[in-house]
Amino acid sequence: MGSPAKREMHLGYMYWLNGTHWGGWRLPEAPTANAFELDYAAKAAKLVEDAKFDFFFLGDTLPGDIYAEHWGTTHNAGRLEPFTLASQLALQTSKIGLVVTAHPTYYEPYILARLTASLDHLSKGRLSWNVVLGASDLAAQNFSLPDLGGERRYARADEFIRVIRLLWDSIEDGAYLQDKKSGQYLDPTKIHRLAHKGEFFQVAGTLPMPRPPQGQIPLLYAGASELSRELTARHCELNFTGPGTIEDSIAFNTDVRERARRIHGRDVPIFFLPGISPIIGDDRADAVDIFERLNAGLPLDDDPVDGDKDEQFWSSDAWAAIQQAPRGGLPLGVRSLRSLSERIGVDLRAGGLDAVITAETASRFNEFGQSLLGAVATRTDRTVERGTVRAGDLLRNSIGGGFPQVIGSAQDVADRLIEWFDRGAAEGFNINSPYMWDQLERFTSRVVPILRDKGVFRTDYTADTFRGHFGLEVPPNRFATDS
Repeated sequence: MGSPAKREMHLGYMYWLNGTHWGGWRLPEAPTANAFELDYAAKAAKLVEDAKFDFFFLGDTLPGDIYAEHWGTTHNAGRLEPFTLASQLALQTSKIGLVVTAHPTYYEPYILARLTASLDHLSKGRLSWNVVLGASDLAAQNFSLPDLGGERRYARADEFIRVIRLLWDSIEDGAYLQDKKSGQYLDPTKIHRLAHKGEFFQVAGTLPMPRPPQGQIPLLYAGASELSRELTARHCELNFTGPGTIEDSIAFNTDVRERARRIHGRDVPIFFLPGISPIIGDDRADAVDIFERLNAGLPLDDDPVDGDKDEQFWSSDAWAAIQQAPRGGLPLGVRSLRSLSERIGVDLRAGGLDAVITAETASRFNEFGQSLLGAVATRTDRTVERGTVRAGDLLRNSIGGGFPQVIGSAQDVADRLIEWFDRGAAEGFNINSPYMWDQLERFTSRVVPILRDKGVFRTDYTADTFRGHFGLEVPPNRFATDS
């Protein structure tokens, strides 16, 4: 009996036009990229394929107001349609998986089944579908819809995924006989019309092509809510939610896997790849300097002390909704010491942005304020005890949402990833860069070799498909199995 296969880390790269930190594009060394140039995206894909990443991830958000939303990320102001871009990148690469993002609310199952199956064929089995259910009600209005649909969109997505899986299976292997002697082109016994009639969809037929090379195209999902956990447990092979701690990640992973087995009867691997934003310097001090330069580029309100809102705003439902938003990101218009004061429970306006936070002031911070002090210390080594935390540091660190950051040398970053991996908090990571190109190149040229030296990451590809990179077999066709 052979020994079990060695466990290796999986790495994906989430492509953002100018990186994930809003201040990144303002650095002198960063490009001001044109979102519509193939060469730019192809350069990023080639870098990560050369580093033997599992996949290149094309995230997508359907913006409703690109000017307002670009203050959160400039990526929202310039995104090519992901299937179009992925079809081009399939020609620029040969091994790396390609992840496309699509929202079930804005597609019909037949259309998306045909798009994904076609691209899986054209990429020779390298496709994965990132299922997203988040967007704004304003974005929905671009699709003749009044709003996003609330929790009902999860029920729609559940039926959508079940139908699209049936469509992928609707043509069995061997259906295309192409027998010149008999003149029989297709085998009718291997063609299956769905005749699906459900709550949301009525889908009659089959796809006009052989089954995708991967059989069932792998599904990814990000989200940690109750409904998100259920969707991952029921349907997905990968999840890339970003819990903040090892303990939280282990608990999340365990819960979703248990749901998959106990509730949905899925005894299959589910891979958890938390998103992470490494900031890599020559050493810790250099990395902190890069981080603080990034934060210095964050736009604040026109009045960064008192803010740009009137007094009534701070007791409004709009402000309450911002405070409850996931990941704590703050939109432009509430980036001021006034908004920070409202969130931490202590008025910091009197001293301005450069005021030093004293121990007495810090002792009055609420739970959020205390966690923010901890985040500043972890990211920058600034502490109240040393007298190095300023009000502006707290404000800028409270603005950015997104995935957890690791700030340090390449060795520091590698050590953190290995710790999560070794403790079972992650099977790998969805890497994103705070800005281009320096940080992506540092990860591929400095961090990846350390991971290889530690024996936790591949030195070369051993498979040619997305499923193959994760050791997933092609599942049998449900129609062939049932026949």
